Amino acid sequence: MSADRQELARTFLVEAVYRSRNSQGLSSVFAEKSNCGLGEGPVSNLDLSDKAQAIFVKLWPGDMEQSQLDAIRATTREWVERSDSLDRDRNHFLKAFRKANGFDRSAYTTEQLAEYEAGLEDVNSTIDAALSEAAEALLETSA
Repeated sequence: MSADRQELARTFLVEAVYRSRNSQGLSSVFAEKSNCGLGEGPVSNLDLSDKAQAIFVKLWPGDMEQSQLDAIRATTREWVERSDSLDRDRNHFLKAFRKANGFDRSAYTTEQLAEYEAGLEDVNSTIDAALSEAAEALLETSA
């Protein structure tokens, strides 16, 4: 799989998350507040934005079978749900760290700052690896 297709697939999945979060955000305006501040759970709005539509055409320029489209939708939906969970993990790390060390990073000791940066890097690396796996799955599913 080419690096360009992998990057396009990653961007497509990120765009799907943005679109879904927008729907989630709008629906949460009318819902009761949750403890995480991210709504009750992931909302999978899989209508394509203009950007996602353009990426879709680059990734899959030809006609597709309905089964391939269904597989793309399912894999994208799985990523949106997984991404929601990973973002919650990041938010929980930040909340716990700030509760223990305060919100003002400029007041952190060298050790606290190193711990903060390492913890955030660990969470972000996990998210990045999961996105790469999801992009590979998306491309393999639709092959």
